[in-house]
Amino acid sequence: MENKTLEESTSLNALLSSTREAQGLSLEQASRRLNLSLEQLEKLEKNGLEPEKLSTFERGYVRNYARLLGLEEALIDHYFVDCHHKYSTLHSVKEYGCSTQKPLLGRSIIKWLFVLALVGLVLLLTVPVFSD
Repeated sequence: MENKTLEESTSLNALLSSTREAQGLSLEQASRRLNLSLEQLEKLEKNGLEPEKLSTFERGYVRNYARLLGLEEALIDHYFVDCHHKYSTLHSVKEYGCSTQKPLLGRSIIKWLFVLALVGLVLLLTVPVFSD
């Protein structure tokens, strides 16, 4: 129980930096292993980091960094429970209860109507018109 309280009170940036330091991994080594710039990693470990304001890509960087450090995914996920940003289709939006709207052409009935209209147009343009 005490461990859970400690995790909940630890900021994300402090968790990342302390875990990295405990493993004896320098920022430069982590940067090379993640193929991220040193500046990006410094930003993730900087005081004042607000996880709920990170973009989808930045959240992905945090997840990759946490995976490199061997942190559990569930531990990182609790920092991202607020849904203020749109998620990419690569992220599980069901887990956070966010609604997603498919674009108009994403609906299969619209796709088929569009294809049917194109076929009809091609037929009209290629079939010779007979006049009396």
